[in-house]
Amino acid sequence: MFAAALIGLGVPEEGMIGALEAGGEELGLLNAHTHVEFLPDDTLAYRLHVLALRERDAPDSEGARLYLDNALKRAGVGGAYAAFARRALTILLAAESRARSSAVASPQRTASLPVVGIAHTLYQHKAPYQPAAGEANDDDFYVEMEPGYAAGLSGLETFSHIFVISYLDRTRVPEMQVQPPWRDGAEQYGVFATRSPNRPSFIGLTRARLRRVEGNRVYTGPLDLFDGTPVLDIKPFIRSLDGMDEDDSGNDGWLAGSEHLELHRRGIPHTHPGSAGHLDDLQNVIATLTAVAWGLQHLAVAMGAVTCLTPVYVGGGLAPATQSILGKHRIPSAPGPGEAELLTPTGVALLAALTPMFVPRAGAALDGLRLGVGLGQHAFDGQPAALRLYI
Repeated sequence: MFAAALIGLGVPEEGMIGALEAGGEELGLLNAHTHVEFLPDDTLAYRLHVLALRERDAPDSEGARLYLDNALKRAGVGGAYAAFARRALTILLAAESRARSSAVASPQRTASLPVVGIAHTLYQHKAPYQPAAGEANDDDFYVEMEPGYAAGLSGLETFSHIFVISYLDRTRVPEMQVQPPWRDGAEQYGVFATRSPNRPSFIGLTRARLRRVEGNRVYTGPLDLFDGTPVLDIKPFIRSLDGMDEDDSGNDGWLAGSEHLELHRRGIPHTHPGSAGHLDDLQNVIATLTAVAWGLQHLAVAMGAVTCLTPVYVGGGLAPATQSILGKHRIPSAPGPGEAELLTPTGVALLAALTPMFVPRAGAALDGLRLGVGLGQHAFDGQPAALRLYI
């Protein structure tokens, strides 16, 4: 809506689409196009449609900031406008983190565990789940034990497989309800019924083939871990104890019949729904921030003199991150009109990053100002949701 409204203020349509696509390139490919519509009072309005053609796995929060910086440079955005986009992303990341944390119970008890070694793998930024054994050379994967624990490896070489228990130090904020890695669609399950890494205790469990033990190094088959992941323990896989009895072969639970499960069983690297870093749809977020910053720069908007008419009408059913930003940045808001969500986390992060002066709607002087209108997806009272920008 914001980017579309900027087109209404005179930002070239092709330039705005170019900025959107430049932002999207950091995480794949985007295609964008506009529609022109008229409101019932004959006001000209713009609607932007953005379609992801190809997406890469999204990075963590630090990676997201780097991707945004690259997108801003590619689009030619600098100065106060680039700072605005970075501020919006920081606000959004912090709000999403607070929202996720608030959904997790505070631990009543904690335990401190020693790190016995470090995992060394081929993976720096993306690790597959259960990587295929045929993809690894003899020396590609190993655990380097701390010297003081090397004596504890005696006898381990007699086993064919081991369990590597790791600390997932690059995981996200824990969640109690997750969209599981092994399930297509939007259905959620409790975290303890999934293999999601976003757990209260960031502990990973990997069964791996043991190739050999040399000194304080344990060489293994492929490990589904990032290079440098701390290892908390190594245990032997004992077939007589850890294998299934003939009368108790187990089952696949809610995963039964999933085509996704077969990818894991065969060790084929692939992406997972809902595992795109701290933000859902990060590609769209970076594209939007880049395009809005580019549009403001094109219009030479004075970033220190932005005004917001209040209250901000937010609709209903707000995301926790939206509520968090409204409260933290003291943005005067009111519910409605209608029950649909009119203000998204990205939208309110853009508003907060503008650091506007808040002025009551009643009596606001708008005569003589140029108007740009951007349309959203929802409607109320028969009219589409619209964002009005004046300059």
